[in-house]
Amino acid sequence: MTKILNSIALTGLSINKNHEEIIHSIVDILIREKREIFIEDILVKPFKKLNRFSSSRKEILKNCDLIISIGGDGSIINTAKKYGIKGIPILGVNLGRLGFLTDIAPENINKGLEPILNGKFSIDKRFFLTTKLNKTVLEEKALNEVVLHSGAVAKMIEFDVFIDNDFVYKQRADGLIVFTSTGSTAYSLSGGGPLIHPDLNVIGIMPMFPHSLNTTPIIIDEKKVVRVELTKIDSNQNSELSFDGHKNIPIEEGSTINISRSNEEIALIHPLDNDYFFGCRSKLGWGKSILD
Repeated sequence: MTKILNSIALTGLSINKNHEEIIHSIVDILIREKREIFIEDILVKPFKKLNRFSSSRKEILKNCDLIISIGGDGSIINTAKKYGIKGIPILGVNLGRLGFLTDIAPENINKGLEPILNGKFSIDKRFFLTTKLNKTVLEEKALNEVVLHSGAVAKMIEFDVFIDNDFVYKQRADGLIVFTSTGSTAYSLSGGGPLIHPDLNVIGIMPMFPHSLNTTPIIIDEKKVVRVELTKIDSNQNSELSFDGHKNIPIEEGSTINISRSNEEIALIHPLDNDYFFGCRSKLGWGKSILD
């Protein structure tokens, strides 16, 4: 890709004084490269010297052609839903723990950022999941996963799963995770789900602690629809839907949930030398000896 990026916004979630050095390093590079700088209101608050760059969401959406999201994957997801879904590409600077969506470490800011500003980068498109509850399409979108769960610890719910109109199984479990390839390194990974390369546009389905000895994750084409029907049983079965770990919505028994690919997507910016499997090795400890 060869596109010079001229108007740059900085966003983040839980930035504090401890991150002042990295914020100033990025700003210094942008000034040196003669870029127009916008910093999200919430991010600029702890840093009085940067108040002149303070910008509203409306200003960022109107003017910027790149968002630099500073933090971990949670910051990327937040940025994706506020800005990326509106068409502005996102570059992640990793201040989190794993950071599968954030490419540039703080110590590599100078080396990593300047080539990207001057058009040397690759673009990685990721899609969202959308959810229909009974006859209502919900506003919430999920970049990682939609989770159906009981809302309580160690409590099972019962549901039927269909792919398009084909019945798959009836299940008793703590819940169900419907995830994207992006989400395969998130919640589903902690449950033993598969890693899915981001180039694969697929949807995964994985029960949470199923009352079964032979249930495995299922991977389906992105164009298919996952339908979940909550069973009506004698005792009131409470359940909830969450989206990327946020916004729990209560679900009544007997409800029908349809989860599918959304038309919206985001564009992640990567350095040209980005290596997905290097990230897996370094962040998941692949190949390390137990003695290391």
